[in-house]
Amino acid sequence: MSWVPEAVRRYAAATWTPPFEAELPSDRARFLAGVSPWRAARRRLMRELSLVLHGQRALQRLRIDPGVRRVLWIHQGTPQVGDSLMDLAARQLLADRFERLDLLTDAHLLPLYQADRLFTAVAARPQDLPGGYDLILLHSASSRGTRDKFRFFRDVPFVHLHGVYTGPEFNRTLFGFHRVAALLAQAPAEAEIRARARTVMWHSAQDEAAIEAADLPAGPLLAVAVGGVRDWRTCSRWGEVLERLARRPQGCPPVVLVGAANGLEMRDRLVAALPGVRFVDRVDRHSLPEVHALLQRCALVLAADGGLLHVAQSADVPVLGLFAGIIDPAFRVTAANRTRWLHGPERVDDIDPDRVAALAGEMLAESGADVAQGGAPASMPSRRA
Repeated sequence: MSWVPEAVRRYAAATWTPPFEAELPSDRARFLAGVSPWRAARRRLMRELSLVLHGQRALQRLRIDPGVRRVLWIHQGTPQVGDSLMDLAARQLLADRFERLDLLTDAHLLPLYQADRLFTAVAARPQDLPGGYDLILLHSASSRGTRDKFRFFRDVPFVHLHGVYTGPEFNRTLFGFHRVAALLAQAPAEAEIRARARTVMWHSAQDEAAIEAADLPAGPLLAVAVGGVRDWRTCSRWGEVLERLARRPQGCPPVVLVGAANGLEMRDRLVAALPGVRFVDRVDRHSLPEVHALLQRCALVLAADGGLLHVAQSADVPVLGLFAGIIDPAFRVTAANRTRWLHGPERVDDIDPDRVAALAGEMLAESGADVAQGGAPASMPSRRA
């Protein structure tokens, strides 16, 4: 970047520099090796010009005023379940600070927050919210993230959360906590942030009733999230892991299979290949809040990086997460999580099933599941996958 004028470089740096002083896990070095400062500067300029052209610049605030009472968090244009849960985790720092804290988000993400204990109301359309807001928490300065602000809340002051920060892969949970803390007049201490920074989610009585109706086995349960969207982040070796667990003297607890429709093929393969393991098939049968209720009943959750891993972390249960490639586990896991992890160089399938089974066995023992299981090994074929 030596050929780039210093003024351009400084202007572009806001797109990869967090708007707070705390250290943030990210792949900044890798990102900077390939970024074009000219392109980054142009992206920032276009977003800032958009604010000016829509008459918003004078409404931007640098802090959340202590007198604010009615707040709307606009979180749109980030479609992934995991990103949403991580981005909105910092609402915990806003508990009991306002008369109401509402959420405007994309329709497919609403189920994650309909039983929320911190958001007063959640909606996918501005028309479905009560209005009368003193302040908007504007999550992104992207065109999708600002569209409803410009149209429906044109005269309401706002603070930026991500703002023009669009750079490297990073820990979105910690980013949110540090950014919200920086916006508050009385910010919590760093130690408190580290202790609290994790995703949270709640489910309703109806979600709980749906899991009651599933008639799960008594005793410790092992949940396995099957399927996935991207091949390099989808584990196809769960069968090898479960076979090794079942060979232990303690055997393998009943295995609850969860996932979307893209996990149905893996479900069928597991059930056919491992007749000695007791499977409970809940794949493509539940909403995400129902899955949240189910996972809270489990001694351990095995999941590759994806939406269900984040739902499991939000359930505050032990999780063994599999990650790969450029996704450093430090970008997904915080000190407040009950998560241990393994990382493959390119794909999660690069991780040796022996390592996964060994760590899962340790975590089951730590949870007390092996003791409750009674030590009866499952009968398994002698083949090695």
